[in-house]
Amino acid sequence: MSANDQVEYRLFYGIYTTHWFENFGTFANQKYLLVNEYISDGCLTIDSSEASVTHDFLYPSAIKKTYFIEGRIEGHITLASSECTAHATDYTVEVWKMNEDNSSTLLATTGARTIDWDFGWDAAYSVPDADTGDVVFPFFIDVTEEKELGEHDRIFVRVIVTCDSCCHLMHSNDSSWEDLKVDIPFRLG
Repeated sequence: MSANDQVEYRLFYGIYTTHWFENFGTFANQKYLLVNEYISDGCLTIDSSEASVTHDFLYPSAIKKTYFIEGRIEGHITLASSECTAHATDYTVEVWKMNEDNSSTLLATTGARTIDWDFGWDAAYSVPDADTGDVVFPFFIDVTEEKELGEHDRIFVRVIVTCDSCCHLMHSNDSSWEDLKVDIPFRLG
């Protein structure tokens, strides 16, 4: 990185839309999306999905004709119990690009992070336990070698959780919770 390069951090939130979808490359009818700002909380979205399924959150727009990811990616994911006590052993967060030729390239990863967490469930009220039922897990990824993207590439964030079916990945469209958040450093110069 030269002295004239400027790094711009862009904050993205993961949401799941119900009636809107994006198509790009191998993503067909993609409803898991990254957004720069939460859309109206009155919009119909889905708050969570079973965490044991791999989730890809697509940012459907180009940032610039040519740009780079370089620096420290950071953010967090939120996991919670749903309908019963849940257990998760680890999670991985990855940043990918969907290339112009429809191939995908891994740009950065946390690697598998051991959590070995029991998420409590309050059966009396049918809600996650107040103390252990939902937990925010932070992540940090250092990208020391620049990763180039072009105007025909798109980024997506992949979340992989090893857990049972009662564990859910949260992606509420709610700025007070910020369930899935990622801050990515782009070098635009």
